[in-house]
Amino acid sequence: MFSGFTNDLLSFYADIRFNNNKAFMDAHRKEYYAKVRDPFYAFIDELAPTMLKIDEDMEVRPHKCLSRINRDTRYSKDKSPYRDHHWLAFRQAARGKDGAPFYWFEIRLDSVSWGLGVWGDNPALFDALRRRIAARPEEVMGVMRAVYDSGFAVGGQVWKKNMQPPPSVPEALKSLYPARNLYFEKQGIDPAWIFDGDIVNRVAADFKAIAPAWRLLRGLNDIEGEETV
Repeated sequence: MFSGFTNDLLSFYADIRFNNNKAFMDAHRKEYYAKVRDPFYAFIDELAPTMLKIDEDMEVRPHKCLSRINRDTRYSKDKSPYRDHHWLAFRQAARGKDGAPFYWFEIRLDSVSWGLGVWGDNPALFDALRRRIAARPEEVMGVMRAVYDSGFAVGGQVWKKNMQPPPSVPEALKSLYPARNLYFEKQGIDPAWIFDGDIVNRVAADFKAIAPAWRLLRGLNDIEGEETV
């Protein structure tokens, strides 16, 4: 049963930031489970019914949704072995992570965020999005209204060359047309909300409110995936 995160979680993040080594982690692993991993697992379990209503194929097993404490340092100049923050991601089960739509929730020492997006390379999905914008702009406008009305802002990278939208694309969608990746992030979050068990209801309500964006992105990803098999 989830009743809110505690200051112990943030204290552990601060400790691991300044004691980022195997000896410290080995000595405090049980604390990590109690203060960080287990509360996140409980949070995920509370959100799971909502996520399965949004998409019955959503991966909701906590160990599959929560980021690992260990960092992959093979290709990074930063060789710190452990993270001082965590995020969870809800994606389609049994699908690759890179370039796939996902819902996220993240806690850092200095911030809290949640939203929905596509990060990483997926040119086929964004080509499909451009075709959808050009062919059915009112449908995409309806999705974007749901995003804005729910207090989310749009972010991401765009292609800078050869991505001029057709004249038929509405002005409100022209900035979306050249998207290279895309995310919708909740605005106005008070970090203190994480200490209240009601944070589950806040996040669940927001995830349901932007479900039209999930359905759009997932549908485009599915179509493109089928065409490239």
